[in-house]
Amino acid sequence: MSEAKPPLMARVGRRYFESRSSKVKALAAVDALHVLNPQERAALRRVEVGAITRAALAGAASGGACALAEFIGEREWPDDPVSFWTLMAVVTIAASVAEIAYIYWETLRSVHELARVAGLELFGKDRKESDEALIDALARAALELPNPVDVRAGVNPHREANKWRLLLISLAYKAKVGVTNFVVKLLVRRIASRVALRGFLPFVAVPVTAMWNGIVMWLVLREARIRAMGPSAIEELVKVIFADAPALSAEGKLSAVRAVASAIVRTQDLHPNLLRLLTTVARYAGDTGKNELDDVGLFLEHLEKLDETERKVSLQVLAVACVVDGRLSPREKKLWSDALVAVGRPTEFKTVERLLAGFVRGDEIADGALRAI
Repeated sequence: MSEAKPPLMARVGRRYFESRSSKVKALAAVDALHVLNPQERAALRRVEVGAITRAALAGAASGGACALAEFIGEREWPDDPVSFWTLMAVVTIAASVAEIAYIYWETLRSVHELARVAGLELFGKDRKESDEALIDALARAALELPNPVDVRAGVNPHREANKWRLLLISLAYKAKVGVTNFVVKLLVRRIASRVALRGFLPFVAVPVTAMWNGIVMWLVLREARIRAMGPSAIEELVKVIFADAPALSAEGKLSAVRAVASAIVRTQDLHPNLLRLLTTVARYAGDTGKNELDDVGLFLEHLEKLDETERKVSLQVLAVACVVDGRLSPREKKLWSDALVAVGRPTEFKTVERLLAGFVRGDEIADGALRAI
């Protein structure tokens, strides 16, 4: 259920991971991969702080080079726009290319190091086996590539999506640094009344670019950590769910799989952890026949027809589906609320929020937070 051929950048990321894995081995894990002990937490923090600091410094250097060029150009060629914009173009292009190349390398290196200190051997012991889906997911996280939409999974994550909304979100993300620079400059112009201070306006980009690089690096590493822990956590959580349940009816099996599919539709993204959860639940549930999986209305309608034990299985699977991508969005909250209403239970989010917090922190989460649902 993966793409026939990942995009070029994802393949580049895979090759880098393979090359680095041959030089530095993963640290031995004393417990399950998704459970982070104090030593692993400390090591992960060191990786994250170092990467965020270096990304911020790279942004500051790039922004500083562009600001210095603008500062010099305004003084040397105030009446010669051709010379001014030539200088700006050369410096901006050179600084941007250097910054982007460094940031890509730094994120790939840091994501691999994060996986390594957590005890994850991407290419298996003695390099005889590898988890291709996980390697691709980590490469995409490092390079900020979108998750694939794979119709072979039987679920269309954009079934309920508004295409204009998806486009606006994408444009807003791409414009984040430029828009922030513009807003900050407007504020400085309003506040700075002295000409001397206004002369340093181009240097506003230095802290803004550094800040964005630091924030983006933090988000990338958080996402990579969630993807790295996902397969191990999913296997344990699904095992607990089905160990507590007797043999499910055909409707019970279908409802469990539809719970994951409904979460995918509501997140509007085929997150690799959700895809992994879908395949794992389908493996435990068994054959569900040729039924439509990604109709949220059918999931909610049939949920109330199940017996109490099978309802519990579906709700537990849905709770896991709502948290394994590392966030609980408003649309996922609405799905959880609708599911509780469908089975006649009062709306509450504490149990699923506790499960989310435990998963993200790397706590031992299965027996406590999951069985409480």
